[in-house]
Amino acid sequence: MPNVSKAVTVNRSPAEVIEYIADVTNHPAFIGPLKSVSDLSGDPRKPGTSWTWVFVMSGVEISGSAETIKYEPSRLFSYRTTSGALSTFEYTAAPQGDSTRVQINVSYEMPDTVLGKVQAPVVERLNDLDGQRAVDNLKVILDS
Repeated sequence: MPNVSKAVTVNRSPAEVIEYIADVTNHPAFIGPLKSVSDLSGDPRKPGTSWTWVFVMSGVEISGSAETIKYEPSRLFSYRTTSGALSTFEYTAAPQGDSTRVQINVSYEMPDTVLGKVQAPVVERLNDLDGQRAVDNLKVILDS
Protein backbone atom coordinates (compact mmCIF):
# COMPACT_ATOMS: atom_id res chain seq x y z
CA MET A 1 0.00 0.00 0.00
CA PRO A 2 1.55 3.35 -1.00
CA ASN A 3 2.17 5.93 1.70
CA VAL A 4 2.78 9.68 1.76
CA SER A 5 4.41 11.20 4.85
CA LYS A 6 5.18 14.91 5.15
CA ALA A 7 5.90 17.35 7.97
CA VAL A 8 6.09 21.09 8.48
CA THR A 9 6.59 23.47 11.39
CA VAL A 10 4.00 26.21 11.87
CA ASN A 11 3.72 29.19 14.21
CA ARG A 12 0.55 28.05 15.97
CA SER A 13 -0.18 25.99 19.06
CA PRO A 14 -0.91 22.26 18.68
CA ALA A 15 -4.50 22.96 19.78
CA GLU A 16 -5.02 25.53 17.00
CA VAL A 17 -3.47 23.21 14.40
CA ILE A 18 -5.60 20.18 15.26
CA GLU A 19 -8.77 22.28 15.54
CA TYR A 20 -8.17 23.69 12.05
CA ILE A 21 -7.42 20.27 10.55
CA ALA A 22 -10.30 18.52 12.35
CA ASP A 23 -12.71 20.86 10.57
CA VAL A 24 -12.81 18.79 7.39
CA THR A 25 -14.52 21.63 5.51
CA ASN A 26 -11.08 23.35 5.64
CA HIS A 27 -9.39 20.48 3.74
CA PRO A 28 -9.99 21.79 0.19
CA ALA A 29 -8.06 24.94 1.20
CA PHE A 30 -4.83 23.00 1.76
CA ILE A 31 -5.29 19.74 -0.17
CA GLY A 32 -5.18 20.93 -3.79
CA PRO A 33 -6.71 17.87 -5.50
CA LEU A 34 -9.63 17.80 -3.03
CA LYS A 35 -12.45 19.55 -4.88
CA SER A 36 -15.09 19.39 -2.16
CA VAL A 37 -16.24 18.11 1.20
CA SER A 38 -20.01 17.93 1.76
CA ASP A 39 -22.83 16.15 3.58
CA LEU A 40 -21.07 16.34 6.96
CA SER A 41 -23.20 14.26 9.37
CA GLY A 42 -22.10 15.91 12.62
CA ASP A 43 -18.95 16.98 14.45
CA PRO A 44 -15.90 15.62 12.60
CA ARG A 45 -14.06 15.47 15.94
CA LYS A 46 -16.31 12.58 16.96
CA PRO A 47 -15.39 9.08 15.73
CA GLY A 48 -17.93 7.72 13.28
CA THR A 49 -18.90 11.14 11.89
CA SER A 50 -19.06 10.88 8.10
CA TRP A 51 -18.96 13.12 5.03
CA THR A 52 -18.63 12.87 1.27
CA TRP A 53 -15.74 14.15 -0.84
CA VAL A 54 -14.62 14.66 -4.43
CA PHE A 55 -10.89 14.27 -5.23
CA VAL A 56 -8.90 14.38 -8.47
CA MET A 57 -6.09 11.79 -8.58
CA SER A 58 -3.84 11.99 -11.63
CA GLY A 59 -6.59 13.69 -13.62
CA VAL A 60 -9.29 11.19 -12.66
CA GLU A 61 -12.18 12.47 -10.54
CA ILE A 62 -13.10 10.16 -7.67
CA SER A 63 -15.91 10.64 -5.16
CA GLY A 64 -16.66 8.77 -2.00
CA SER A 65 -17.31 8.83 1.72
CA ALA A 66 -15.09 9.24 4.76
CA GLU A 67 -15.40 8.90 8.51
CA THR A 68 -13.50 10.06 11.55
CA ILE A 69 -11.44 7.37 13.26
CA LYS A 70 -9.82 9.27 16.12
CA TYR A 71 -9.55 12.75 17.58
CA GLU A 72 -7.30 13.79 20.45
CA PRO A 73 -7.35 17.54 21.22
CA SER A 74 -4.01 19.27 20.56
CA ARG A 75 -2.49 16.02 19.32
CA LEU A 76 -4.24 13.92 16.63
CA PHE A 77 -6.95 13.82 13.98
CA SER A 78 -7.44 10.73 11.84
CA TYR A 79 -10.01 9.59 9.31
CA ARG A 80 -10.46 6.97 6.62
CA THR A 81 -12.13 7.04 3.27
CA THR A 82 -14.62 4.22 3.05
CA SER A 83 -15.64 4.33 -0.62
CA GLY A 84 -14.38 5.72 -3.92
CA ALA A 85 -10.75 5.23 -2.94
CA LEU A 86 -9.61 3.55 0.26
CA SER A 87 -7.18 5.52 2.40
CA THR A 88 -6.30 6.53 5.93
CA PHE A 89 -5.20 10.06 6.84
CA GLU A 90 -3.47 10.82 10.13
CA TYR A 91 -2.51 14.32 11.25
CA THR A 92 -0.43 14.80 14.38
CA ALA A 93 0.74 17.98 16.11
CA ALA A 94 3.60 18.22 18.59
CA PRO A 95 5.07 21.25 20.33
CA GLN A 96 8.44 22.34 19.00
CA GLY A 97 9.63 25.32 21.02
CA ASP A 98 7.14 28.14 20.38
CA SER A 99 5.94 26.40 17.22
CA THR A 100 4.22 23.14 16.29
CA ARG A 101 5.45 20.31 14.11
CA VAL A 102 2.62 18.98 11.97
CA GLN A 103 3.00 15.47 10.53
CA ILE A 104 0.71 14.08 7.83
CA ASN A 105 0.68 10.37 7.05
CA VAL A 106 -1.55 8.98 4.32
CA SER A 107 -1.76 5.35 3.24
CA TYR A 108 -3.93 4.57 0.24
CA GLU A 109 -4.93 2.01 -2.34
CA MET A 110 -4.89 3.15 -5.94
CA PRO A 111 -8.32 2.84 -7.55
CA ASP A 112 -8.53 0.83 -10.77
CA THR A 113 -10.06 3.89 -12.47
CA VAL A 114 -6.76 5.73 -11.95
CA LEU A 115 -4.51 2.79 -12.79
CA GLY A 116 -6.36 2.37 -16.07
CA LYS A 117 -5.12 5.83 -17.10
CA VAL A 118 -1.71 6.25 -15.45
CA GLN A 119 1.01 3.83 -14.27
CA ALA A 120 1.35 3.28 -10.50
CA PRO A 121 4.83 4.89 -10.12
CA VAL A 122 3.56 8.07 -11.78
CA VAL A 123 0.51 8.21 -9.51
CA GLU A 124 2.69 7.64 -6.42
CA ARG A 125 5.05 10.46 -7.42
CA LEU A 126 2.18 12.86 -8.13
CA ASN A 127 0.58 11.98 -4.78
CA ASP A 128 3.90 12.61 -3.02
CA LEU A 129 4.11 16.05 -4.65
CA ASP A 130 0.50 16.77 -3.65
CA GLY A 131 1.42 15.81 -0.07
CA GLN A 132 4.28 18.31 -0.07
CA ARG A 133 1.99 21.02 -1.44
CA ALA A 134 -0.55 20.23 1.30
CA VAL A 135 1.96 20.84 4.11
CA ASP A 136 3.28 23.93 2.33
CA ASN A 137 -0.31 25.23 2.07
CA LEU A 138 -0.95 24.45 5.73
CA LYS A 139 2.12 26.50 6.66
CA VAL A 140 0.92 29.50 4.64
CA ILE A 141 -2.59 29.28 6.10
CA LEU A 142 -1.61 28.68 9.72
CA ASP A 143 1.29 31.14 9.78
CA SER A 144 -0.94 33.98 8.51
